Amino acid sequence: MAFESHLDEVLEALSQAKQKILNNIGTYVTAEAQLRAPVKTGNMRRSTTFDAASDNEVDIGVTPDAPYSIYVEKGSSKQIAQPFIEPAVMDNIDKIQEIAGQTIKVNMSGD
Repeated sequence: MAFESHLDEVLEALSQAKQKILNNIGTYVTAEAQLRAPVKTGNMRRSTTFDAASDNEVDIGVTPDAPYSIYVEKGSSKQIAQPFIEPAVMDNIDKIQEIAGQTIKVNMSGD
């Protein structure tokens, strides 16, 4: 019996699983950030989004529709900081790890 390599299929499955994990984490953290964002008009909340374009990271941020969001998140000389993105990540590290674990488990089991 000859050895048959399935390396390409395994690598593809891992790549797809990683992309699902990044998208699931991005969706969760974005929702958390939106819930935490201070609201005056709702524009900044609606403009909070994510991008999982990289193979190993998710960028959570606010679109250019709300350029003032950096001053809300970090504060300025005239405004106290009201962070909503960083706490959405840092307060949910356990949940993020759980999402990653559950996503890989489901993806690898074929469900």
